[in-house]
Amino acid sequence: MIAIPEAFAARTIARSGEAGRRWIESLPGRVTELCTAWDLEVEGPAMYGEWGLVFAVRGPNLPAILKVTWPDEDGTLERAVMALTLWNGRGAVRLVRADVGRQALLLERLDSAADLSRVGVEEALHVAGALLRRLAVPAPAEFPSLGAVARQISSSLPRRWERQGRPLPPQVVERAADLARHLAPSVGSLTVNWDIHDGNVLRAEREPWLVIDPQVVAGDPEYGVAQLLWWRLEEIETRGGVEWALDQVVNSAGLDAALTRAWTYVRTVDYWLSGQEAGLTIDPPRCARVIERLEQVG
Repeated sequence: MIAIPEAFAARTIARSGEAGRRWIESLPGRVTELCTAWDLEVEGPAMYGEWGLVFAVRGPNLPAILKVTWPDEDGTLERAVMALTLWNGRGAVRLVRADVGRQALLLERLDSAADLSRVGVEEALHVAGALLRRLAVPAPAEFPSLGAVARQISSSLPRRWERQGRPLPPQVVERAADLARHLAPSVGSLTVNWDIHDGNVLRAEREPWLVIDPQVVAGDPEYGVAQLLWWRLEEIETRGGVEWALDQVVNSAGLDAALTRAWTYVRTVDYWLSGQEAGLTIDPPRCARVIERLEQVG
């Protein structure tokens, strides 16, 4: 019998109500069906994240991970499948099989207990930067354009700022909106995984580090840097500061420094407001400190 962790079930139901309850109730049968179809045996209890469950499984000569996620309506899983297929294990976890209809992926098994937070912040920035660059291959036409994302950010920032009670200085919002508007027409066409961070980079056997859970757009690799600052900001501030951290990533990934700072400014303001909207208490103050430093360095 497939057991669903109580904490995960409770959180899903609290967030999604009756739909969440129905989904939780369907999971044991769904996982059993997938194991039967793919000739898998579950080897231990389920682990979980914010939106899905993962099981250590074994097939014919194959230790792997079975991941089942909450249904998405915007094609996130389908794009992840496309990205993992495109990379084919080069810098990212290898995709073995996928069933998008069941929101299920069968993935190469990595060391979930050893993510990038286990190393010093300087090494982590270098590793993340190198992976960001390595995954920046020509993007399929089906990936959303960073230009469209930038235009949406530019147009929505003032309204969101007003709705949240104007938590940021108006000149910060204006600058971020202007930057996004000016960046939009000239974005590139490379695959950008904009969610590379310590928790999404795991130890592996065939390579030292591999990326999991990609979130992708077609555009500039520089767009994928900002979240590296939010994750370990306190260590970054102690080690050398925001500007120092950006230099580490820029150098390891071969990025354009000015473009990196511009996209980092835009994304940090966007995430600052998203954090406010979601009721987060830690990340918005971190974003404030990043913006303060970026304002100082120009």
